[in-house]
Amino acid sequence: MYKHTIDNATCIAFISGDKKAFESIYCAFSKSLYRRILYLIKNPDDADEILHNIFIKIWTGREHIDPDNNLYAYFMQAANSMAIDQLRKNLRTQVVHDNISLFGEGRTALSVEDSYIGKEDWKILESAIEQLPPQRRLIFKLCKIEGKSYKEVSESLSISPATISNQLVLAMKFLRQFVKQHHKEILLYCLLFDYIGRR
Repeated sequence: MYKHTIDNATCIAFISGDKKAFESIYCAFSKSLYRRILYLIKNPDDADEILHNIFIKIWTGREHIDPDNNLYAYFMQAANSMAIDQLRKNLRTQVVHDNISLFGEGRTALSVEDSYIGKEDWKILESAIEQLPPQRRLIFKLCKIEGKSYKEVSESLSISPATISNQLVLAMKFLRQFVKQHHKEILLYCLLFDYIGRR
């Protein structure tokens, strides 16, 4: 029903930078978009921020909008994408926090031995990452550590998403083999990387 609420003239005015058209679109779409975002991420504060960012992002990039397309669908696609990105960010944060706590650094009563073991385990894993071939190492760091999507890395490095996926599979295989020769707990980091950066 929303595609009938915003007529083509309003859409064109929005693309041209008309602030009244922006307000009309905001009033027509914001409640529905907010409900969708909140349904996905279950956090009102995050939902408010994402809704705000959606309108800023689309407003600043409005010249790329095709006025003949369904504008509401365009906004909804942006809402879904940004909500999923936030979910991935929250997952990375939570898994890292749980992993650090498991190694002892998140405890209120931290022993010197626990802290040393956690840091040493990470050093071992870092040394394994540095042994990857240059391109594979770069792809791994971008996707698994920095959390970039396959699309972002593909565009940045001018390689296909399939190549990225293959390189990550090979990287994870090497890391698992490497850590088996060291501390068993380091395998938890490999599980962490399996969760992070999946696209």
